Amino acid sequence: MDIRVYNEETHQYALELLKNDGVIVAPSVTNYGVFCSAHSARGIARIFEMKERTKFGPLTLGIGDPADARKYAEIPPEFSDELIAELLLGMTTPIFFKSAESATFPEQMTMGAPTVGLFCHGMSPMYEIGRDFGPIALTSSNISGTGGHQVTREQAINDLGKHADLVIDGGPIGWDDAAGPFQSNTVVDFTFNPPHLVRQGRFPAARLSSLFPTLVTEHSAYKEVMTLRMGEITL
Repeated sequence: MDIRVYNEETHQYALELLKNDGVIVAPSVTNYGVFCSAHSARGIARIFEMKERTKFGPLTLGIGDPADARKYAEIPPEFSDELIAELLLGMTTPIFFKSAESATFPEQMTMGAPTVGLFCHGMSPMYEIGRDFGPIALTSSNISGTGGHQVTREQAINDLGKHADLVIDGGPIGWDDAAGPFQSNTVVDFTFNPPHLVRQGRFPAARLSSLFPTLVTEHSAYKEVMTLRMGEITL
């Protein structure tokens, strides 16, 4: 298992790994995650295999700047650049329909769905490597179905470390008391009207409700609309 502290040498090594279908475990602001190049079919397939994923769980697309969001997603015109930045930088993963650019990524990344979730927040090894490399495909670094309030360094290493090409030890992840038990990204699916809350997280719930008064928060309702779109799936 190749475990390294994060410094400039590790950063450059990670960039080289990503060019060659590498898979990396590293911290974001909210969780330890696992990622590869968004263009790497082999890397994406490895992540699904590593996680033993048995449910519907597309990988998220990591981008370097909120200004890149419209390149990778069909974002409705009522979403201003300021709103997109607030959501992304506020630790939200918004889900939109794919753009033509995102349609070029391996289909397994989104498990055949016509949508893509976007990630862009915080200064962390995962974000900084992705920012300098280009789009990355990412998810939490744990065996599928074993996630709790937060994927810690210890769980990430125990679950996926032995399968990754590199593990970046960034120490413990910070805990946001205001978010309570919901320490991961907030996930909102804007491809339905009204939009649906997929998972509560770091973005303040009160602010989310004020921005999107019609937001549906019942998980059973989301499962229903997703089943209509994708067929019988396990969420």
